[in-house]
Amino acid sequence: MESTLPLIMQVFDRHFDAGKSVFRELSKKIKSRKALELYEELFFFQVFLQVLEKVHFSNTHEVSRIFSPFRALYKNLRKVQHVRMITDGFDAYLAKNSLDYTDYEKQLAQNKKELYGQVYEIILSVQLKDWESLYTEVRHFSEGMTVLNINTAITQLINEEIDFFYFGTKSRLDPQTIHEIAEGLKKVTVLEKIRLSIGLNSIFTDKVHEQTSELAQEMGSWHRNQLLLQHLGSYLGEKERVSKKYQSALTQIQKDHLRMTQNITDRCKLLFTKMLH
Repeated sequence: MESTLPLIMQVFDRHFDAGKSVFRELSKKIKSRKALELYEELFFFQVFLQVLEKVHFSNTHEVSRIFSPFRALYKNLRKVQHVRMITDGFDAYLAKNSLDYTDYEKQLAQNKKELYGQVYEIILSVQLKDWESLYTEVRHFSEGMTVLNINTAITQLINEEIDFFYFGTKSRLDPQTIHEIAEGLKKVTVLEKIRLSIGLNSIFTDKVHEQTSELAQEMGSWHRNQLLLQHLGSYLGEKERVSKKYQSALTQIQKDHLRMTQNITDRCKLLFTKMLH
């Protein structure tokens, strides 16, 4: 059977080049937009390596090890994403208000400054040889793969996510489950794109993909609300007295959180039933 190495490496090359390029920019100066771009590329690398792990199921440890130099960076870039979401939540709920929330805004700015300093140190610790090793190892484990190998691996990974989705719709979704479903949807989307890039058909219909995209957007809004609720709640929890302006804002955030959680629960039950049948 014909090897898919040229096709599969073309898929990886695009993300590798984009990731390495933005990494170089961040090594000069940290910018949130660029940090989020690198986070997305590293997410792709992880999913891609999971495909390789399924193909090389007897050697998963060696495949997983490829990402080791980037794990700390990935984890902290996720924190950058969270700070960005909290800031967006602040803009949506508090900044547009005529009341003064300067003290909380200063706390957010301080958290961001400290995190960016940590991320920059981690970026400087990742060497160019780590990128070269990543590429070399991915190419090595991609050699000899066939369309059948990749189709089987991706199908297994998607089925694992679907099984979790279905389990998650049996009751009201808690925050952790929603986080995991959101990550799962993102993973499935990447896997489907890999399939299409090497000439395989999409597993799901266009309608399901459309609904998945809409759900992912709604989960993004829920995530911003959830992170702001946690961060603001923690900030206010350290104060002896909480002013009425914060109590009012917190009440509205909690109210929206309950509404969005219920909407997501209902949409998940509907969507995943369609995905499974």
